[in-house]
Amino acid sequence: MPGVRRRRFHPPTWTAAIETVLHSILCLAGRTPPITDEQDRILTDVYLRCDDLRTRRHRPAEKTNRELAAKYGISPRTVTNWRREGCPFAGGQRRVLHWLLYRRCAPAGIEAKFGKGWRLGQAGALLKDVLAHDRSFALRWKELHRTHGVEVPDWARRYRNRAR
Repeated sequence: MPGVRRRRFHPPTWTAAIETVLHSILCLAGRTPPITDEQDRILTDVYLRCDDLRTRRHRPAEKTNRELAAKYGISPRTVTNWRREGCPFAGGQRRVLHWLLYRRCAPAGIEAKFGKGWRLGQAGALLKDVLAHDRSFALRWKELHRTHGVEVPDWARRYRNRAR
């Protein structure tokens, strides 16, 4: 719906609302005639859940699509699509850029905004993939030698199967 804004979470108001609910629960529990054990159990559960939701410190609100788009140099629609695909925006910039390294392509805005760091990240991801490929090749080679009862070459001995 065009023109409709998503309101941001306002911690002081949220805390006040939760405390009002907590007060109401305590008033219900103290009324006469006394409440049943089942009602007491339900009220206790609600009270504890509300107490968990109460903010003791202001929690950071989730950033809007427009804010994230400005931060990463992409369009708000791209942010929406990436959220759907599982991009870890809540994990911070480093996790988002790492997530992008393993995608088929990245928008031009990312490369323009993060420049040298982005290219270094791409090189690091490529190196990591090459090393993983080499390791899997050496482990297969090692297994093949052991299957046929042949001595394992020295270059393959340094690779070990990780305990899972």
